[in-house]
Amino acid sequence: MLHLHLSLSSPSIFRFLWTAVALLSITETSLGAQDTADDESAQQSTTATWPDKLRLSGDFRSRYEGFYKTSRPTRNRTRLRLRLRIDSEINNDTRFQLQVASGDPGTPASTNQTFKGFFQPKPFNLDRAFVAYNPRAAEAVTLGIGKFPTPVMRTQMTFDDDLNFEGGWEQFSWKPQENVAIDLVALQTAVNEVSHGADAYMLGGYGAASFTFGSNSLQLSAANYIWRNADQIVAAQASGELTSILTNRVIRNADGIATNFASEFNVVDIIAEATLNTPNPDYPLRLLIDYAVNTKATTDRKGFWIEAGYGDPGPVGSWGATYTSGWIEQDVTPSAFVFSDMPGTNIRLNMIETSYIVKAGLSLDVTLHLTKRLVVAQNDTSNQLLARLHVATVVRF
Repeated sequence: MLHLHLSLSSPSIFRFLWTAVALLSITETSLGAQDTADDESAQQSTTATWPDKLRLSGDFRSRYEGFYKTSRPTRNRTRLRLRLRIDSEINNDTRFQLQVASGDPGTPASTNQTFKGFFQPKPFNLDRAFVAYNPRAAEAVTLGIGKFPTPVMRTQMTFDDDLNFEGGWEQFSWKPQENVAIDLVALQTAVNEVSHGADAYMLGGYGAASFTFGSNSLQLSAANYIWRNADQIVAAQASGELTSILTNRVIRNADGIATNFASEFNVVDIIAEATLNTPNPDYPLRLLIDYAVNTKATTDRKGFWIEAGYGDPGPVGSWGATYTSGWIEQDVTPSAFVFSDMPGTNIRLNMIETSYIVKAGLSLDVTLHLTKRLVVAQNDTSNQLLARLHVATVVRF
């Protein structure tokens, strides 16, 4: 052990104390500077957190469409779809999503844009903008408001995949058992606002139970969509404000202009979906059955939708195929918001879809639609089978 002995009378003691004070001062200054730097770094890190949480994504699709019908000339057209999305975690409880998309503003159920109009620029629209609040203190609860995608399980018999609601929703989700999940959703949407009169709106209630059996799953759901003052949809279509197809039964005035729906809409929708694993995990089997009924209509009020799929395209070189059969009676649901690639309601649909992953983020999709009207007037001879072929290149990023 090293012993240091200094005499108080020795002048070296003063030199030692002075040196010690100086060293302590330098050390304190250095540590203070380090603490300040650490605080500034932490502040900068906190400031940079929100931009760091931004996630950009989107997709682009270019598609050829051919229309083939007996006694009519073949129609050919090309369309595009572009969607750009920003997702952000505002904080631990809140997320925000913004999406802009191509498409005709008068058609809420489609983001497709046809190549026409002598090279004129194509419109780009605000497609989604919503906030979802899922508090850590009550993780089973989610509250959302804005313009948002359908927060419930449904098929395109009732709502097109591209349709985004406007309003709010409340969701309660929990797992009573490890292999059982329950979801309850309340939905409030603003369909149309009138400055001097009653607004049009749609309310929804939804419940679902999901079960897993190893790598297999089953989901059962029931929903009720209550439409109020829906005749404003007819008025908007008659004026041209809404360009979606109108195939529901309507009441016309003396000039032949549609003014009202022939019935109101209270749509009950029941869905069962099963997914079964196969020896190849990239190629599961999926079966979905959807039954819908409009309890406010007296006739032509039911719909049946069946999907059978094989494969879940993801890895390069993988593929998938789905067959869809639909029987959609005339007044089962408002036609303005159903699958935009079929001609409204009052339709018998057979559809085959295939998708092949060529490269990462790049797929080739081919779809064949076969449709025919269910009910036509006695003197109507134009109800031949309509075949529509879609060949598309899709890029996802």
